[in-house]
Amino acid sequence: MSKEKRLYTFLFAPTSTSRMKKLTIPRYLIRGGIGVLLLIVVGGIYGAVRLMNVESLNLKYQSAKIENDKLKRDNDVYKNSYSKLKGQISFIEDVSKDLARQANMEHVSEIDQKVGSGGPETVTALDKAADQLEQQVRLIGDRLRADHLRLTSIPAGFPVDGYITDGFGMRRNPMGGGSHEFHDGIDLAVDFGTPVGATADGLVVWAAPYSGYGNLVAVFHSNGITTRYGHLSRITVEPGQRIKRGEQIGYAGSTGRSTGPHVHYEIRLNDQPIDPSKYGRRQKP
Repeated sequence: MSKEKRLYTFLFAPTSTSRMKKLTIPRYLIRGGIGVLLLIVVGGIYGAVRLMNVESLNLKYQSAKIENDKLKRDNDVYKNSYSKLKGQISFIEDVSKDLARQANMEHVSEIDQKVGSGGPETVTALDKAADQLEQQVRLIGDRLRADHLRLTSIPAGFPVDGYITDGFGMRRNPMGGGSHEFHDGIDLAVDFGTPVGATADGLVVWAAPYSGYGNLVAVFHSNGITTRYGHLSRITVEPGQRIKRGEQIGYAGSTGRSTGPHVHYEIRLNDQPIDPSKYGRRQKP
């Protein structure tokens, strides 16, 4: 190849009035410059792509970090809530065990034996334990309520705080004559007008004068038990009224077949008189 073919000649004039100038550049320099320029362009594009990838990765990293921090916070909240819930259930279980003992019932097994440690399986076990504990508490509550109703319907103590002048059973006729008779209850001597209280929860079935009882109040309780309060000076309840233990039913007096102010107190089981002394000592109404 001739020397002229390996060169590029450029003619140019700096100004419109200047003489033409000639610039000769070897071809290899032109090609080298173009190659360098291409390398620069390609390198720039590559760098830009790499920078975009780095920025994209950085954004993903920041997003993942934020999500991880959120999950960590949520996990901490879950752990705290789980621990609190387990503690509450354990406390309720302790209370239910005490109630079960009071109600003479068998209690479910310990909650710690039902709940281990871990994730969803632990939550499931805790839910099952909570459901079982709730059912147990309900059963205990029903049993205690039934026992409470039963106990409050059983006579306890005496209707007035007096002393016994006549007990249950055979006695000499207080009206004279030297004969003996069977006394269906006990007589409690008190001052005239002393308040008289019911000895158990129940339903008033009689509140009016009745033969030798004078002014009589009869209360039906449960399981065939009835109490009677005789010789009252005044009655303060009426038939069909529900009353609670200790609630006033009238005032002591000496109406009917009586020799002085007192309260005749009877307990009947299926209409058969039984000794009131077996149901407790005397108590104030």
